[in-house]
Amino acid sequence: GAGPVSFTHIVKALEPFFSALVAAMVFGKWMKPQVYATLLPVVGGVGYACMKERYFSWLAFNSAMGSNLSFALRAVVSKTSMGDGNLGKNLSSTNLFGLVTIAAFLLSIPAAFMAEGTTFFDLWNEALKKDGVTAMSLGQSVLVSGLFHYLNNEVMYLTLSNVHPVTLAVGNTMKRVFIMVASVLVFRNPVSLQAGIGSAVGIGGVLLYSLTKNYYEQLS
Repeated sequence: GAGPVSFTHIVKALEPFFSALVAAMVFGKWMKPQVYATLLPVVGGVGYACMKERYFSWLAFNSAMGSNLSFALRAVVSKTSMGDGNLGKNLSSTNLFGLVTIAAFLLSIPAAFMAEGTTFFDLWNEALKKDGVTAMSLGQSVLVSGLFHYLNNEVMYLTLSNVHPVTLAVGNTMKRVFIMVASVLVFRNPVSLQAGIGSAVGIGGVLLYSLTKNYYEQLS
């Protein structure tokens, strides 16, 4: 890749800020400054937990920032579509995600061929050279990975139909902490003090965000 995974997670932790900005510009309604301030410990905590090495790559940085903007735009525009009452009788939030996925797949085909060409086939053949890897097992792994990724995003759209896009972005950011916890439980990876402190700060920030947001919603 263009950079280490930890660096990508740090930049991707900025997603709530992108969602907050895009949501305010699309909806034309800003939340209280105190609510936005609670995003700081969420982003800072997750970034600190993921930060393991000093490494900077403009390609990785720009790619991650572009991903943040794209995810924010997708969530906010989808939320707008869900709330305008024009989805149709059978077009639920999950069906909307299905249509978005199909459209994204079709749009990605020419871009993938222009950017990568036949690299996919070279990587596929390279993977088959590893011990114990067959075309069947590799194909099953790709299909299972794609299925879980699709289910993850379908649950995200179910959530998006009930919460604000910024709340969804906060939850998506905290997902990085749960991934680290899962890796500890499943793969027995050791957890550093830095990761523990960052995770605790991030989780505390999520709780603070929820309480602050609910408090000001009750006042209005």
